[in-house]
Amino acid sequence: MHVTNEELRALKPLVVAIVGPTNEGKTSVLRTLTSDPNFGLVNAYSGATVRAEIQKIFYKGVVEILQLVDTPGFQTSGEIFELLMEDEDVAAKHGLFDLDDLLRVIPQQDDDFRHDLRAWREVARCDVVIFVINVVENPNQSLLKYTLALLKNIGKPIIVAYNNVHVESPTPLDASGSTVVDYREEWDKTLQKHNFFLVQEYDAHRRDFRDEIELFEKLAALARDPLTQRVLRLEIKERRARELRRLQDSRKIIAELLVDVVAYQEVKTDVGQNEWQIQLSRLEETLKQNVVQREHTAQVALLETWGFHIGVLNREMLVVDKDASQTDRLFGLEAKRHIKVGGGVGATVGAVVGGTIDACVGGLSFGAGALLGGFLGGLLGGGGALAYNSKYDPKSKKLTAQVQKSVCDTLLARGVELTKELQTRGKALEDSVQAAIGAEPPAVEIPGLAGALEECAKCEDYSKLNKTTGFSSKEWRKLPGVSRFTRERKTRDEAITSIAEALKEALPDVE
Repeated sequence: MHVTNEELRALKPLVVAIVGPTNEGKTSVLRTLTSDPNFGLVNAYSGATVRAEIQKIFYKGVVEILQLVDTPGFQTSGEIFELLMEDEDVAAKHGLFDLDDLLRVIPQQDDDFRHDLRAWREVARCDVVIFVINVVENPNQSLLKYTLALLKNIGKPIIVAYNNVHVESPTPLDASGSTVVDYREEWDKTLQKHNFFLVQEYDAHRRDFRDEIELFEKLAALARDPLTQRVLRLEIKERRARELRRLQDSRKIIAELLVDVVAYQEVKTDVGQNEWQIQLSRLEETLKQNVVQREHTAQVALLETWGFHIGVLNREMLVVDKDASQTDRLFGLEAKRHIKVGGGVGATVGAVVGGTIDACVGGLSFGAGALLGGFLGGLLGGGGALAYNSKYDPKSKKLTAQVQKSVCDTLLARGVELTKELQTRGKALEDSVQAAIGAEPPAVEIPGLAGALEECAKCEDYSKLNKTTGFSSKEWRKLPGVSRFTRERKTRDEAITSIAEALKEALPDVE
């Protein structure tokens, strides 16, 4: 499938009106569909959108292919229906009416009808209508029943979009504390009774990429112009490719984080036996801070990859300095570490590690503890997990600190969970709703990954956290743990690529 530049210049964008009763999520659906968290006005009160606003979608960022029109919410459908039934011309047609009749009977100067009039005028100029339904609203409400009665007579192709289809808990509550009920079955029956059969789930809060593609496929099928159909199908291919790139980039970001941390060492030389414990504490504190900061860098990269913009970051909680109160806020739980003194017996020493960030990203609020919160619980301790692999050699007076496998296991789980959360997070306003990434997310089991990370741990030059490695790429045989019989080893980039490929097990490509 191909289009020429001449065809693209001649293309007329498909105009799509997003309609529905007030406060059903029209603007939120449009925000998620266009990945623009700043479009329009969204709040918990009725009638936030008071005039039509247009959001454009461009093919490859150049050619306008869609005009999505956010309309004011319907508020007087019952009154308009009554006016139609009382109209002499409609009565002469035995109660049948069309869009022209509808626009004619609406009082032009009456403020009570101004929002509906603006919405119906946009319907009149559009090619396709998307009727947004909040499935937690009862379809038997009079406003909704009369709105359906009006829509089925307008003579425009209509796609019904089900919003709020992903219920987060068995008995969710709304803002007033009332139990939220899912009326999808009732809506299915009601729509069939009114001859609406083109229905598509599209949740503004919990994005499903497959729903997004299906919605675009329906728009392409409803476009009358064959050229518009072709370009919309090319846009679908572009969206699939973009989703694939985001997943590939996410896997690489997590792989780079794992390699940097697993191969990271803090080393101090010329440490006397009377001071090694004090120096070890300082060494591990530095290692701890750098690992936390490195995870933060990876998380920021993931946010940007999925189009979330950080609005507020409490940077004071990222890097621990000499401020004791700040340290207490950032590190709050007890972890364990394993220390080897020469060839002697290991000793368990208490330590405190952890971390939190406050971040607001494009309408999504990651509250305290959501991004780096609970770093202790799973990452550096709890349940007897060992955080550090520290060693002091009295002969060489060398002190070395390196994180244990449990750290990388949790970094992996948190990175995967955050990616999944961002991939499915819509751009709707999350009023007082926190998207919490668990402090101890489910373990991620990937065959062969542990062995690959163990090999990386032996290659100090793999980690960009190490200030100096003392090795050049030509001296790899001197690296600890590398077999002298091995003819070659992977470069850092090759190791990252290999680990990113293995991460497909947890973050598969889109269908």
